[in-house]
Amino acid sequence: MQSYHVKTLLILGEKMTKILVIAENPESTNLLVKCLETAGFEVISAENGLVCVQLAQEKLSTTEESKKSNTPQSIFPAIPRLRDVFEFIELNYHQSISLKEVAQAVGYSSAYLTNLVRNITGKTVNDWIIERRIAQACTLLLSTNDSVNQIALEVGYQNINHFYSQFRDFHKNTPHAWREAQRSKVSQNKIHTAHFG
Repeated sequence: MQSYHVKTLLILGEKMTKILVIAENPESTNLLVKCLETAGFEVISAENGLVCVQLAQEKLSTTEESKKSNTPQSIFPAIPRLRDVFEFIELNYHQSISLKEVAQAVGYSSAYLTNLVRNITGKTVNDWIIERRIAQACTLLLSTNDSVNQIALEVGYQNINHFYSQFRDFHKNTPHAWREAQRSKVSQNKIHTAHFG
C-alpha cells in the first residue's frame, strides 16, 4: 500500500485551501484531487505537488448575472456533492417525501445524509424540502388566482394547517395576507412609475 503525507494550510482571508501532497507517486496526488473534486472543491492549480483548491460554490453567479439571463434562480446552492440530493427534492417536493426516501434515492443512510447536509449547508434535508415548497407556493400565490388550499396541496402539503404554520414561519404572515401585500406593492410600484417615470 502506498503511503503519503498530506499537509493542509487554510488561508482565511482568501477562502482558499492549499494542500501540499508529498507522495512517491503521482497516482496518490491524482487520487486526492479526485476526492476533493467529489467533495465539492474545484482545483485552481496543481504544480510540483502543491494543489490549490476552493469550494465550487465560491464561483456562483451573482444576482445581477441571473437577472440578466432571465432564468429562474434555484433556491439550492451549487454544491456538487449534494447535487443529487437537491435534484431529488426538486423533482419530488410536490409529493409527500421524507428524509428516508431522499437518503435511499442518493444511496446514503438517513443519519449520514442528515449530518452531511447540515454540516455543508447549515440546514437539514427537511428544511430544504420546506423551503422549496414555500418558494413554489409564493410563485403560485403571485402568478395565479388559485386558492391557498389548492396551492398548499399542489406544493406537497396534505395538512393545510401545517402549510399555514410553515408559511408563517418564513414570511411572518398568512399566505392570503402575504399575497395581498405583495400584489399591493406591485400595484403601487406601477402607479409610482406611471406618475414619476
